Amino acid sequence: MPRSLEALMLDLEHRDVAVLVRIRPADRRVLTAELLDSLTEALAYIGPDRAVVLTGARGVFAPDLDPVEGPSRDAARLALPAALSALRAHPLPVVAALNGDAVGAGYALAAAADVRIMSTGTVQPASGFGPHRTPESFALGSVDFRCTAAELISLALHQVRALSRREFARR
Repeated sequence: MPRSLEALMLDLEHRDVAVLVRIRPADRRVLTAELLDSLTEALAYIGPDRAVVLTGARGVFAPDLDPVEGPSRDAARLALPAALSALRAHPLPVVAALNGDAVGAGYALAAAADVRIMSTGTVQPASGFGPHRTPESFALGSVDFRCTAAELISLALHQVRALSRREFARR
């Protein structure tokens, strides 16, 4: 594993059918360029043979970029497209297990997944749009499934299995 992944607050946990990638930003309110770059590196490290479950920590799936204009926001803004591209290009299922807020850039990360499952939190695409709480998010289509916090990871792994079987059957 690249040494930077540990330092940049991503946890990788190998499960039977997928790698669980847990985003743990140092500042729960901001996604940094370093964290986004480490996500891109993590997906390369995982490789094309393992599905991915992307989740967060401490009640936040993934926050937005720094709201203050400046070099750190600019760097994160440049790193975001590569992370989104890596998620979208992953050949096996990517399931976003939303265990909390997915706001701005965090929303974009969730939207890049094949399936979104939410236990709690707010889904907000970008500043200026009203937040969508869990029931409304489900109704509006930004979340595919809802569940309790205790069920979140097991349901995400179940979805990976189901999606993998369908993909295998098409080949």
